[in-house]
Amino acid sequence: MALPAIKGALMAHVSVRRSNDLPACSRCNGPLILAAQMPQLDASGNPITLELCAACDAGDTAAGVLVRFFTSGAANDTSRAHEGAELLLAFQKEIMAAHGYVLVDNPGPAAAFPPHTGMPPKGVG
Repeated sequence: MALPAIKGALMAHVSVRRSNDLPACSRCNGPLILAAQMPQLDASGNPITLELCAACDAGDTAAGVLVRFFTSGAANDTSRAHEGAELLLAFQKEIMAAHGYVLVDNPGPAAAFPPHTGMPPKGVG
């Protein structure tokens, strides 16, 4: 079964908010390193939230690599900004895939994708 494509360059609205008061991890109730809300809704109609938790995401996944990047202090080194951006992108792709989406890096012309014929998507974007 093919996953729905999300063309990153065509997202209608993306906002970034820095906060020292992140919610607790929804899996372990511990502190989060990062929380982001996607403009798509999950199958239950709830916003998709990307969470990065040092306790839950310490494995050999894109999330685990990103946890190690943040907890090692590498995120404070401006010379490693490109590396951090690549790790964030890999993390986003991993989480989106867990929710049934795929981020298309270079989508090409719009004509390459079949027209959407189902119900209108829920959410913003």
